[in-house]
Amino acid sequence: MDPLSDVCSFLEVKNLMTGQVRLGGSWAIRTDGQLRRHVILTVASKGSSWLSVDGVDAPIRIQEGDCYVLTHPSQWLRSEPESKSIQFMPFSTKDNDRSLKSLESAFPFSNEPTNIIDGARFFVDGLSADPLFDLLPPVIHVQADSTEATVLRSVLSILTYEAKKPRVGNQLMIDSLARILLVEVLRLCVAYEDSQKGWLGALVDTKIGAALAVMHRDVTRRETVDHIATAVGMSRSSFALRFKVLVGQSPLDYRLQLNMRRAAQLLLNNSKTVSSVAYELGYESERSFRKAFKRVMGCPPTSYRKTDTELCQR
Repeated sequence: MDPLSDVCSFLEVKNLMTGQVRLGGSWAIRTDGQLRRHVILTVASKGSSWLSVDGVDAPIRIQEGDCYVLTHPSQWLRSEPESKSIQFMPFSTKDNDRSLKSLESAFPFSNEPTNIIDGARFFVDGLSADPLFDLLPPVIHVQADSTEATVLRSVLSILTYEAKKPRVGNQLMIDSLARILLVEVLRLCVAYEDSQKGWLGALVDTKIGAALAVMHRDVTRRETVDHIATAVGMSRSSFALRFKVLVGQSPLDYRLQLNMRRAAQLLLNNSKTVSSVAYELGYESERSFRKAFKRVMGCPPTSYRKTDTELCQR
């Protein structure tokens, strides 16, 4: 499994909402970004607008057909740069529908709307979510004529259709499409030039990206740093230094945390014993596994099963 796919296997998409708003005249919308680990995808289906995002110096011109992704959802979206905004931050599907209607009534149109905006919002949960979100850019602008915009518009269109017309298998379709959307967003972040730091930047580095692929491919093979360095054509010292500079931790620490996140996922399956999880991850001693798990996760494996994941990590 490639590193991005592997990390995504630790993540879960929750609280997905889709919606469309049709606006007229001069309008402006403000959304607050106090909630962490939320992603907003927006498509300008008709008309253009101006987007201002916390942490980004200049407003971004959004043209018809463009998409943008917010990973720290605090934004002003305006028909004109100086338009006055109203607050919009739904927390549930019911709130979302009511808020969209109030937006449309606040900025009415006579015959045809000047702007049609489609979007989706979801929450990302899982052991890797917080450190991953710390690396993501606050906004990514995807121009209308790009391949990526075509994919995003297509996925959002199908998601919206499934959400509006529930049929047999509806929940499976929505869950699967939401995960596809998450992966596509992370792909955009990897390709985004300002994201070339930390783990995301390491993925596109020729040598360290190859090393990450080796480390994620088979966790039961506990390769040494020497083995991984040789596999990517580097000396041990230069590999260890470059890995730490790009990823932010040593190869051994990264591999340990990767294994313990996978162990935590396996422990949620009550049919597996602690010893079987230890063996599955290549540990010859259950005692050494328990010690490593507690050091990384903050509690013993048995306690982890009984305690909320986030509480256990504090």
